[in-house]
Amino acid sequence: MTDAKPHIRYTLTKEDRLCSEKIIAGLFQPGFFVQSYPLRIHFAFVPLPTPGIPLQVMFTVSKKRFKKAVDRNRIKRLMREVYRLNRHPLTDALTTADKTLALSMIYTGQQLPDFAALKKEFNLCIQKIIKQVNV
Repeated sequence: MTDAKPHIRYTLTKEDRLCSEKIIAGLFQPGFFVQSYPLRIHFAFVPLPTPGIPLQVMFTVSKKRFKKAVDRNRIKRLMREVYRLNRHPLTDALTTADKTLALSMIYTGQQLPDFAALKKEFNLCIQKIIKQVNV
């Protein structure tokens, strides 16, 4: 008999998106954030409106730095893809600690990113957040 690992779902559904204006306003109060250039992630341990979802996220790119909507949309698409593929260590830590978390991923770079660099920096940020979860 083999040990069957639970199937990990690499999806980003509507329930995974942060939409609550109250929670979003609370994210940007002085508090927790981690930064690893070109990403800045604000986070708050708050009760989320959807039961069973330990983590909700929003993605932001500055209109001041990227005038063209095409560029902003491309960066947000890359950030969503990096998050979707690499969020599982954080969700596992949150479920074991029985906490819920709201995240805001902000791209602070000046140039268009590539996927590999964004993935590396996101993983560094996630490790810092996991340390905060386990405290």
